[in-house]
Amino acid sequence: MALTTSESESLLLQNIEWIEKTLESLISPREGALHASLFDAGRYALHSGGKRLRPLLVLATAEAYQAPLERAIVPACALELIHTYSLVHDDLPCMDDDDERRGKPTVHKIYGEGHAVLTGDFLLTYAFQLLSEDKHLSADQKLQLIRCLAFNAGADGMIGGQVVDLLSENKKIDWETLKFMDLYKTAALISTALEFGAIIGGAPPDDYLLLNEIGKNLGLAFQIIDDILDAGKEEEKTTVLSFLTIEEAEELALSLYKTACDKLKALSVPTPTLSLLAQKLVFRSN
Repeated sequence: MALTTSESESLLLQNIEWIEKTLESLISPREGALHASLFDAGRYALHSGGKRLRPLLVLATAEAYQAPLERAIVPACALELIHTYSLVHDDLPCMDDDDERRGKPTVHKIYGEGHAVLTGDFLLTYAFQLLSEDKHLSADQKLQLIRCLAFNAGADGMIGGQVVDLLSENKKIDWETLKFMDLYKTAALISTALEFGAIIGGAPPDDYLLLNEIGKNLGLAFQIIDDILDAGKEEEKTTVLSFLTIEEAEELALSLYKTACDKLKALSVPTPTLSLLAQKLVFRSN
């Protein structure tokens, strides 16, 4: 039986708490070790106030297919490590050169630029180690998850989008280039979250394809809302507001959200918690 909205809200709160506890346990301090500062920096980056949207999406998708969530928690957190590494590198002086993230000094401001590069590298490689060692997963599931993550976080996913972003600095780009950048840089990991849940839950092939499309729709809508919320903060960058008014951008985000909702209804299982998360991704104020 499908969960009610109240039950889904309660499940999300429980899952956030579970994600935080798991992330805390995955990287412990290494007091006295010569490389202790690497673990300190990793913990600092990981616990800087993220919304944990991607791991929540993994758990919500796995739950829809009635998979034991113990099987999904480490892959969900591994995805959060990948997201966090990308932010650490994104903040570097050679990239966006940001001094603050979520109201706190960025990793390179606290630990130095070289250390920040290595911290991101640590989080990236550790994510794959976690997937390969997870005792709750079958060998086939591990292989599928690793391949999915490597593809979507790589040249034809997040890194590819980041390269286009870097090449587009201080330039006028067209709509198709912006869409490519947003699809790869932002939507790729959101699609990964849904695909992770599908792999862990044993979703049928048709559902897997639908979930990939839903992730892209939600990822693009998420980025559009980000651009709207950040209006005026990054005037030198091309965003959706370089082409559309705020009202038009909101309409586009809503259209993408509605398309995602239609595809959610086409899945072979009810998805109340995933549907609630989709709503929270788009209808937000921060």
